[in-house]
Amino acid sequence: MKNAQMVKTRTRSSALVTDGVGTDIMQGAVVGLGAMAAGLVGAWSVSCLVAGVIAAGGPLALVTSWFGAVTGI
Repeated sequence: MKNAQMVKTRTRSSALVTDGVGTDIMQGAVVGLGAMAAGLVGAWSVSCLVAGVIAAGGPLALVTSWFGAVTGI
């Protein structure tokens, strides 16, 4: 091992190197679609709650009706 020599070699590759731009765009689109879906579900739930308050005759009537439905009274 005393007479070991260091040899530098250079290898060439023809592989295409990409920077991942396409995957970043796809990931952003998925996050955007997920946020839009969450917003739609939130808007739908708020509209259902408002419709329930109107149908029950007010917020207090909605709460008492809900409590009665859950407990079975």
